[in-house]
Amino acid sequence: MRKLLFLIIVLSKISDVIAQEFDMSLSYKYMYSNQWDKAIQTYNFSRPFITKKQPLFIHGSNASISYMFKSIKKLKHGINLSYSYYRSSAQNENLKNILNLHFINLGYAIHFDCLEEMRGIYTELIISTTSSVLFRNINGQPFLYDEKKAKAFGIGGDLNLKIGYKIKFKSQSVFLPFIALGYTPYLFSPNTEAIINQTKRLTSKNWTGILFAQIGLSFHLK
Repeated sequence: MRKLLFLIIVLSKISDVIAQEFDMSLSYKYMYSNQWDKAIQTYNFSRPFITKKQPLFIHGSNASISYMFKSIKKLKHGINLSYSYYRSSAQNENLKNILNLHFINLGYAIHFDCLEEMRGIYTELIISTTSSVLFRNINGQPFLYDEKKAKAFGIGGDLNLKIGYKIKFKSQSVFLPFIALGYTPYLFSPNTEAIINQTKRLTSKNWTGILFAQIGLSFHLK
């Protein structure tokens, strides 16, 4: 997250040189994944000795940057890069279990400014490839498999629809509060259950569909 925020700051400084329109956003991101929920619920059920259950992957954060190609039309096209992070942490006696889940999306954005009677409202559709990686930490140490730091990678596709409102200032800067809905129909991640529950194909599939919801704020530069 720190590296991405640093990148956003650097790009904002040089945006007048490299871009006609540049967008940066931060948001809260809700996630629902049926298969990963099953894996975590199985972990909790199979360990009755734990008093604090492992939370599901639900609440996360997102940061993104977009470059929109020069256009005088209401319909614009661009490139979007985003990063999302989720953390599941449970502290029990002699056992602190932390799951760190990261997503990186690279996609094609279609931005539409609504007509005069809906001035200020815009919609944006982003079609992207998505990749994920899951790490597990036990009592302050990485979870090891075959004496190596265990991790589970995932790859899939993502659709995201954003609706927002432009709040303009005297300068070329614009603030854009927004809400968004996203859907990943297929994310292939065969080792996720093994990282979470140390089982494989016992309670969940080697892929999952994911639903997302976001609320956040964008900062737009021309």
